[in-house]
Amino acid sequence: MTRFNRRYQALREGRRVLWGMILGWGTILGTAKAQAPVQSRPMELPAYIDSNGDTIPVAFLPHVDVRDKRVFRSAADKKRFDRLYWNVMKVYPLAKAAGKQLNDLEAELQTIPEIQHRTHCKKLEASLKKQYKKQLMDLTVTQGRILIKLVDRETARTSYSIVREFRGSFQAFMWQSLALLFGSSLKSTYELQEDRDIELILMMIEGQAYSVPYKFQNTTKP
Repeated sequence: MTRFNRRYQALREGRRVLWGMILGWGTILGTAKAQAPVQSRPMELPAYIDSNGDTIPVAFLPHVDVRDKRVFRSAADKKRFDRLYWNVMKVYPLAKAAGKQLNDLEAELQTIPEIQHRTHCKKLEASLKKQYKKQLMDLTVTQGRILIKLVDRETARTSYSIVREFRGSFQAFMWQSLALLFGSSLKSTYELQEDRDIELILMMIEGQAYSVPYKFQNTTKP
């Protein structure tokens, strides 16, 4: 091997060692940078300080309803519940519509002169009769009783007080007398404990949208 060839070979070897060192240091620095601890921002959680001076973090979890499987005492008890479920399903949309119509009516009456209230109510009554007459006529006596209770649940007012407010005391008296002939009462109210099976059915119907009626929000669920 000539002197030129030896010098050329040494130069190539030197370059290879140099590039190897550069790549090696690059890998080491890259690994060190990747493994360097990242300073994370502290998590902010609501908390309170107890009587001992300790800070207790507070976490708010989503609302979850937990209900055990219903165990019926007998086949007759299950049949009674199934019949109640069917009746509630039949009148539930009517009760929701009644609550919405009443809220809308009260909002509308705020925008028109008081002298026009009676005329406006009569027009609305005629419209509601045309829309819901067939459904109401098809209800059984039991379904009518449940509807009266659900109207009170939706509006926090009895059917009697609603009729008296918008149609007068005489009309309320006449409709109450008619209801009494069929063993019902427009003054019936919805009670959580007394009507706990109905409330359970409403929980099943509404699912995650269920909420305790405003008039019962300060009381215990059934």
